Amino acid sequence: MDIALSEKRPIIRSPIISCSRRTDIPAFLMYWVIKAVEIGYVDVINPFNRNQISRISLNPDDVKCWVWWSKNFGEWIKAYENNIDLFNSFKGHSFQFTINSPSELEKNIGVSLDDRFKQLEWLTKEFSLLAVNYRHDPIIFYKKKDSNNILNNLGKFKLIIENVSKIGIREMIFSFATIYSKVKNRMNARGYIPIDPPLKKKKEILNKLMQICTKFDIQMKACCQPNLLEIEGIEQAHCIDAYKIEQLINEKIPKIKDTGQRKDCGCFKSKDIGGYSGIFRCKHNCDYCYASPAKR
Repeated sequence: MDIALSEKRPIIRSPIISCSRRTDIPAFLMYWVIKAVEIGYVDVINPFNRNQISRISLNPDDVKCWVWWSKNFGEWIKAYENNIDLFNSFKGHSFQFTINSPSELEKNIGVSLDDRFKQLEWLTKEFSLLAVNYRHDPIIFYKKKDSNNILNNLGKFKLIIENVSKIGIREMIFSFATIYSKVKNRMNARGYIPIDPPLKKKKEILNKLMQICTKFDIQMKACCQPNLLEIEGIEQAHCIDAYKIEQLINEKIPKIKDTGQRKDCGCFKSKDIGGYSGIFRCKHNCDYCYASPAKR
């Protein structure tokens, strides 16, 4: 960030660093992360109040575990292999790996399913199965403006589940896309009409997906979707899970609900060091993204 590092601010310490819900830092900004770790802290602008800046410690004495969010961990893996001592100065690393069916709504992912399966397997072998969460997020239905055909991003769902299962993953986190006004406007500008299926239809869809997941011994977990917890077999997701992190680092940490997230979020408290604008503007530029600025 273009913030004077010499400016004195109180240091905020968090045992869990989220990197990042707001943008895909592992895919595009590992050089920035490494520089910040070498400095020992990072200044984070509040995305809802740009005058509020928090200085977050990245000292290994303060940070017990990093939670990395990405659709492509290729650059992260390279950064890790080239800076292994720096990464290993922290007790734990946890991964939120989104692998959706290839879609015209995700034109800029730039990596094949097969390569992402290889990345997923590499992460599980290097850091354990416990450290890696697989996500199909979001599930989205839509139409093209010049057609009445209803489309979705579930075309390769069975293939993905089968490959994820072979690696040993036993959970998948999902949500249906939230059609915020900026998402609707962006998709409309790009020639698409997003569709938010009624609850009854969502349940029908999930029952079909659950049959596939059950076949491959994978538990479905809903992220911020309380109505879907009515379905037998669907559990609440805890994407940032302090209990799992304790097992990863073999150390007790505070278990505080993250009240800074949506009210139905099951995550435990962390500090997110990402942003939405400037260098953080996500190059994936997915059509449905709620984190992306409206004017893209």
